[in-house]
Amino acid sequence: MSQEGFDLLKKDCINSGLCVECGACAVVCPTGAIAMKEYDWGRNPELIGRCPEEKCDLCRQVCAAREVPVTASEEKFMGRRRKLDTYEKNVGVIREVFTGCATAQDIRTRGTSGGVVTALLVYALEKGIIDGCVLAGFDPQAPWKAKAMVATSRQEILACAGSKYQPHPQLLGIKEAYDRGLKKIAVTATPCHAAAVRNMMLNDKLAKYGDIIKLVTSNFCAAHWALAGTKWLLKLWLDLDVKDITQLKYRTGKFPGDLVAITRDGKEHRTPFVRGGGVAALGRFTPEECRICLEKISYTADIALGDTWCHPGVNPGVTQENYTEDELNKDERLKEAIAGVSAIVVRSKLGQEIIDGCAKAGQIKLFPERPGESEIFLNGVTSEKPTWYGPWIEARRRRGQPVRNYI
Repeated sequence: MSQEGFDLLKKDCINSGLCVECGACAVVCPTGAIAMKEYDWGRNPELIGRCPEEKCDLCRQVCAAREVPVTASEEKFMGRRRKLDTYEKNVGVIREVFTGCATAQDIRTRGTSGGVVTALLVYALEKGIIDGCVLAGFDPQAPWKAKAMVATSRQEILACAGSKYQPHPQLLGIKEAYDRGLKKIAVTATPCHAAAVRNMMLNDKLAKYGDIIKLVTSNFCAAHWALAGTKWLLKLWLDLDVKDITQLKYRTGKFPGDLVAITRDGKEHRTPFVRGGGVAALGRFTPEECRICLEKISYTADIALGDTWCHPGVNPGVTQENYTEDELNKDERLKEAIAGVSAIVVRSKLGQEIIDGCAKAGQIKLFPERPGESEIFLNGVTSEKPTWYGPWIEARRRRGQPVRNYI
């Protein structure tokens, strides 16, 4: 048995505090020797079997915890590098930026903001662009716990709609999709997980997985707050133990959404999540690996989507009470924003084709940015993480600890 590859992964990316719990190493291990072992504080890649007899470091090659393949991804998937003399220097390759929303009511009401990512995946599936997708759902055996799910129908995609504010090994779904014989999949991911997906797609040795991945979407990400935060919040706000919960939604109902839990007795427990301070409260549960990440909007995804915080025109703080009915009727974008819209950052040609096709089919409604809005918005979003986490990164450098590099 040769274990040098895993030992290197362990030294550089796991024990160094850089691991993002994506599960990519477990996916690509030829002998299935790596598992994501669960602890109270999160999941850790560990050997549960024997590495290949020959030398193998595929687990280290796929890992994006230490080096994020930005330049290679831009060249291969976006068709060019970012323009350093524009605001792309900070935000990555930009084809177009929109705000928008799904037009189907069942999608709109289940989505975290505008429901656009759900609408895009339904469209891509119905048009045969993909035959399935890897999504974040909840574990049927532990319905408070996020889990990678493989969806091959509209109904299954809708069942996974909405953000899951906790980490989980999302990329394990790629192996499930491969084992089920799917040939064209979309993968939804956080920015750090999307980078590992691109490593699969860039590496010829990992072609059996990389070749089936056709579309990568990413959410905007402040951090993937530890599951302990969700448990704490449910106990503090709703006096609930997670073991009594049969269904959990972080943001549902009137935008920007309530935290809702259904318990075994059938009762619904609800409290405002965003406006109640849920995001800020979970911030104290930010894991170590998130405190050294500077990627708020995925540099490597075909399309990145999220809320419109920092947006000069449609900030989620907008409420109907701020405007007259006449003002809202004159500004459709503003009117939709009150019910929640998604920010949409299109980076690749494929992403552009899917966005355009979905809009033409009437499944999403798009609002182009007004002059100067994109730059203000995206610079505002991407400046947050350096402000929040810059001191942590400098501390690690001072102490001789590795940090995440964007190459």
